[in-house]
Amino acid sequence: MANPNSIKPHQVAAVRYRALTGQEWRYRGKRARVLSLLVEGSSLTQWDTLPWHTRLGGTIHAMREDGLSISTELEGPYRHARYRLHTEGDLIKQVGNSGS
Repeated sequence: MANPNSIKPHQVAAVRYRALTGQEWRYRGKRARVLSLLVEGSSLTQWDTLPWHTRLGGTIHAMREDGLSISTELEGPYRHARYRLHTEGDLIKQVGNSGS
């Protein structure tokens, strides 16, 4: 079994996120990768997810609709968005199969 700290976001197949309140979210695919990046880093921008995700704003919106607290800060001369996760909790990753 892989060390959870050595799993890279691009290897994540599915995640479960448990808030300190006990609420849980489960995601697969792109949303799992985005949540993994939000938890592991202090913030996330569209640039961090290229080329595998070109509609980060849509994913963030869907995650907010699910109940996660994610803030948006507009910065720079072109006012790009920087997202931060504020729902405190623990992330459990499931690694996908790398071979067939």
